[in-house]
Amino acid sequence: MKKSERQVEVLIESLIEVSLIEKVIESLPRGYISVKTISGHQYFYRQWREGSRIISSYVPESYLNVTRQKIEIRKQNEQLLKILKKDYKKAEKAVLKLGEVTPEGIELAKERVSSLSEEELANRREVVNSLKEQLLA
Repeated sequence: MKKSERQVEVLIESLIEVSLIEKVIESLPRGYISVKTISGHQYFYRQWREGSRIISSYVPESYLNVTRQKIEIRKQNEQLLKILKKDYKKAEKAVLKLGEVTPEGIELAKERVSSLSEEELANRREVVNSLKEQLLA
C-alpha cells in the first residue's frame, strides 16, 4: 500500500470517527442540572442555553441519575470530539500535502460521511474503501 493510500485511509477513518461522535452527542441531552428549593421541597431542572435564553425542563427525581449520567457522557464526548477534530485536521493537511487529493474531493467525502446512518458507518471497511477509490480516482 502506498503512503498516499494509507494517508487517505487515515483521513476517512478520522471523518468517520468525528461523524459517529457527533451523532452520539446529538442524541444526548445538553446543559446541567439545577436544584431549586420551593416550600422546603427540592425540584430538579435540566437547564441549557439557546441563544441568549436559558431553557429549563423539569426532571423527575426518578430520572435524575440517568439524566446526570447522560449529560456527563455528552460532555466527555464533546471533549473527545475536540481531540478528534484536531487529528482530522492533521490528516487533512497530510493528504493535501501529498497532492493526490483535492480540497473539493475532501469536501465531498465529508458530505458523504455525514449523510450516512450509524448502521452504514458501522460497516467501516466498506465505507473507507469506496471513499478511498473516489478520492484517489
